Amino acid sequence: MDIFAELGIDGYINAHDTYTVYGGSRMPPECFEAMRQVSQHFVDFAQLQRAVGEKIAQMTHNEAAYVTNGAAGALQLAAATCLAQGDLFRYMRLPRTSGADEIIVLHAQHNAYDAAILASGAKVVLVGDADETLESDLVGAITEKTAGVFYFINSQYRRASLSLEKTIEIAHARGVPVVVDAAAQLPPISNLWEIARKGAELVIFSGGKTLCGPQDSGLMVGKKEWIEDCHRFGAPAHGVCRACKTSREAVVGLWIALKKYMEMDHETHRRTLEIINRLIADVLTREGIMTHIMPYGPVGQTYPRLVVEMPQGYSAGEVAWHMLERRIYVGCDRAENSLYISPLNLSNEEAQTVASALVAYFRGVEL
Repeated sequence: MDIFAELGIDGYINAHDTYTVYGGSRMPPECFEAMRQVSQHFVDFAQLQRAVGEKIAQMTHNEAAYVTNGAAGALQLAAATCLAQGDLFRYMRLPRTSGADEIIVLHAQHNAYDAAILASGAKVVLVGDADETLESDLVGAITEKTAGVFYFINSQYRRASLSLEKTIEIAHARGVPVVVDAAAQLPPISNLWEIARKGAELVIFSGGKTLCGPQDSGLMVGKKEWIEDCHRFGAPAHGVCRACKTSREAVVGLWIALKKYMEMDHETHRRTLEIINRLIADVLTREGIMTHIMPYGPVGQTYPRLVVEMPQGYSAGEVAWHMLERRIYVGCDRAENSLYISPLNLSNEEAQTVASALVAYFRGVEL
């Protein structure tokens, strides 16, 4: 059966990045097999979550771990857990709130995923501004209404943000928990445990990006008592986070994907990514098209991307649109008039296809 023909849809080459709108990443065959096995049997879902959580915590050197339906779902559950303060009655009343119902977010980190926090019933309080965040901004914003501080790690936010360490120090001095969104912050692999060791109560990662797990999976690691509340309040339990439920297949699939990620030779993997970049760069260089390597991902991850500089008279936006018409996703930086290509989801054969499509466009050849 050709599922693409049956549905009348197209398959694309993803030379852009592990974005949800493209499907994230590719799962290894071992994930599919584990998901197939568990799909043929019924389970005690709470037992499954605890068993997988214990194995993941051990693998990632954390106190505890919990599998969610994605990083946004994890944000909603984390926010609800902060609002509940361990009280099932308070949780079951959400999104109706009373008492401590404010979540602080640094203004410089304000982003679309605030909506996941708001979905719990919390009120988001922004501190600082787009230019800087002073320690006094955070200190002054913490009141008896504060249920937590949420911190989004992203290289684009770094300049105007307080450091994570200082944020944790200020919040903990006032008895307020800190939740860290590190959804796309892999690699380096050490982020799986080092962020939590800084003192955050909960740290969130996407399952469907560089972990190569199911797209509808996410991971929370952190302090045992906080993960316990996630078990108590998280789906399939009723309440405001019932909509955040994941499947037994996704829980098992993420566990297998994480096992493979932990066992991977990350230096060899990085060299593989560099080879893919060079395959494309060498073809373009022979055509006189300049390229260079950017040693980090779009939000600061430690993997190399290829930047393609536009020849005089060419528009990066027009080239990106041309590539899209040929069912190839590429990144586009209009401000710098350049394209960027991530090797994360490319095979060598696909890399050659990307290079050929670019060369054909610059030569004015119709493929």
